[in-house]
Amino acid sequence: MEAANVDDLRVLYQSTDFIVLDKHWDIRIDSKQWYETCTVQKQLKRKFPELADPSTYYGFRFCHQLDFSTSGALCVALNRNAAGRAYRCFKERLATKAYLALVRGHLSRIRMTIDYGIGKNSTEGMTHMMCAEGTPGCTNVKPCKTELFVLQYGTYDGQPVTKVLLQPLTGTIASCSIFFQNT
Repeated sequence: MEAANVDDLRVLYQSTDFIVLDKHWDIRIDSKQWYETCTVQKQLKRKFPELADPSTYYGFRFCHQLDFSTSGALCVALNRNAAGRAYRCFKERLATKAYLALVRGHLSRIRMTIDYGIGKNSTEGMTHMMCAEGTPGCTNVKPCKTELFVLQYGTYDGQPVTKVLLQPLTGTIASCSIFFQNT
């Protein structure tokens, strides 16, 4: 798969209030680090300089986050009023999220609820990693529940894989990645 570049920005939807982008899997949303040469923030500033708002920290109002290695639809509010409406939708859980993932191995159950508390790893050097409740160094644990549905079994590079649909009910999708690391 090709790496993201600053000129490669796909718009899925645009109105006077929102722009929805197709975020590439290997790009950060924003960064103030000088060495981050390609971020969604920089892609937006390059393609839509007139939409940047200097009164915001990163120049744009991102309605939600997608992790560095996660691709998918990313919503950006183009004004304060729209950002407030989007914030309320996420806060009141009116917005739903779903993720497709490939998991190594063939899962034996076609549907399951993953219910793990997750927190931040306080171990030195691991400050940006998530961890499961009960793991040494795991702090600020919050409940996290995700529904998993098996969609298809197959192989990838000669190894068995399962395509799954993940729907976070509480917390973040991180509960699933922790679940699979522990099985």
